Amino acid sequence: MLDSDHCGATACVAVVRKEGNHNFLYVANAGDSRAVLSKNGAAERLSKDHKASDPQEMDRIKSLGGKIMDGRVAGGLAITRALGDMAYKTFGVTSQPYVVRHVLRPFDKYLIIASDGVWDTVTDDQAVALCKDD
Repeated sequence: MLDSDHCGATACVAVVRKEGNHNFLYVANAGDSRAVLSKNGAAERLSKDHKASDPQEMDRIKSLGGKIMDGRVAGGLAITRALGDMAYKTFGVTSQPYVVRHVLRPFDKYLIIASDGVWDTVTDDQAVALCKDD
């Protein structure tokens, strides 16, 4: 039997929506999945990593009665926002996403969305450089 109380996932989604004369890019994330926009070859992060080492997230967890031990929520979970991970909800872990609304411009070339498996290996700038189509 699967222990669903300790199963969870991170997520990052993006939607483009036309509003009036402009196209808007909406990005929402929970956890450490990340979205990085290439603007003329320069990286711009459009998401926020929700890690237990982030000072704002640490304060949020503590204000809800949770504890950060060894850089993890309640000593177990490295992220502070997730889908699932029900056992950690009483410690302040939430699925509430970080949301960004960005006006798309002609110099916005592409969006990279990846999990921590990528971002623990390359920086935002390195990822954009790898995708350049010179």
